Amino acid sequence: MKYSVIDISSSSLSLIVAAADERKTEILFKERFPISLVHYLDGRKFTERGIDKLVDCLMEMKETCVNFGAERCYLISTAALRYIENFDEVRVRVKEATGFSVNFIDAVTEAYCDYIANVYYASYERPVLIDLGGKSIEVCDLTKRRKEDMTSLPFGLLDLYRKFVANIFPDEKEARAIKAYVKEKFDRAELPKEGVYSTAIMVGAANAAIYDVYADYADKKAEGGVKVIEYKKFKKLVKHLLTGEDRSRLVLNNAPEKLYLIGSAAVVLKTLFKRFGVDNIIVSDRGVKEGYLQLVLEGRETGLWYDFATGETGGEAREILQDQAKSEKKASKEKKPKRKADSAPKDAEAANAAPKAQENGSAAPKRRGRPPKKPAAPAAEAPETAPAVAEAPVAAAPAAPKRRGRPPKKPAASASEAPETAPVVTEAPVAEVPDEKPENE
Repeated sequence: MKYSVIDISSSSLSLIVAAADERKTEILFKERFPISLVHYLDGRKFTERGIDKLVDCLMEMKETCVNFGAERCYLISTAALRYIENFDEVRVRVKEATGFSVNFIDAVTEAYCDYIANVYYASYERPVLIDLGGKSIEVCDLTKRRKEDMTSLPFGLLDLYRKFVANIFPDEKEARAIKAYVKEKFDRAELPKEGVYSTAIMVGAANAAIYDVYADYADKKAEGGVKVIEYKKFKKLVKHLLTGEDRSRLVLNNAPEKLYLIGSAAVVLKTLFKRFGVDNIIVSDRGVKEGYLQLVLEGRETGLWYDFATGETGGEAREILQDQAKSEKKASKEKKPKRKADSAPKDAEAANAAPKAQENGSAAPKRRGRPPKKPAAPAAEAPETAPAVAEAPVAAAPAAPKRRGRPPKKPAASASEAPETAPVVTEAPVAEVPDEKPENE
């Protein structure tokens, strides 16, 4: 039976078509569209133009799957759509236009798919897997087998480029800033240091691009189908990517779709290689798609597929758990206003307790929040209360503490009282003038 898997990543869309049976899985075809979807973000929302671009690429890949006789297609999304706010809208639009259902892959599952696809390298000496993505970085100890042991860091090459790089390539100062930043992140994640790992297995499109640039720079070719990087020559390549005059030509000739990410990727890899103290560096051509398909065939992962014969959807969606979590979170938010409403009777009791306490000669209980508003005085009493209001500021003015800034505005007096209150209004600002700063200072 022939299967296909399409991966929506932050810097590209990639496809594999594979023939699989009970004994083995053979990759028949690979394709990659170098489209960076994060360039179509407006804040954290995917734009209409971005959705249209995504749909167009998926339709081309769908036609490729048909030409290769694929019977089922799994569409997965990793970090590219993990952080956008209108993910549900994108999923619906993709379903309507292509018939594909998007299978959301969380960070740990993404790392585990990398591990499953490259478990062959577990026989190497103290191996560690490294996958540099646009929005996440996976680091997995290949000697461990549990999904919980996989590490996925919630930042990637696109984040580093936007945060630190002003032009196409980072300069030496920006490279030092990237190094300090990722080093702190690695320390917080408690990644092992020198002595734990000996062999680095590089996975993913960014690492494949790094190898293509390295092979041209160092004039190296894969021997026996194995892509190997020498650490000493790699350090020289990193230096060249930071200061070399022909660095743009080098990248454009070998990995034009990664032009903006190669510099940051090289700095991150050099930091990891030095941290781990690795002796051997190998580049793998297998990644998330291959691992996901393997897990599905073994029944260890669920997902929705598109049936090319019927045009219908089959399988089991993992999103059910996510929708349930969202509904529970929404329900918990709806309960909060009820708690505030329940506190109203308590406030009423406290307000009623104050008069009773005064009758008994005891102090009224303290009440938090703003004091209750007093009823407005009738219009007939206004002439009697007006003089008392005007006299209070005069008696308290000498003892009042100094106040910086402009004095508070006092309510304007009625026309009949203007001659009496005018002297009081003018005295308060005179006492506070020394504390004011001239506007031209």
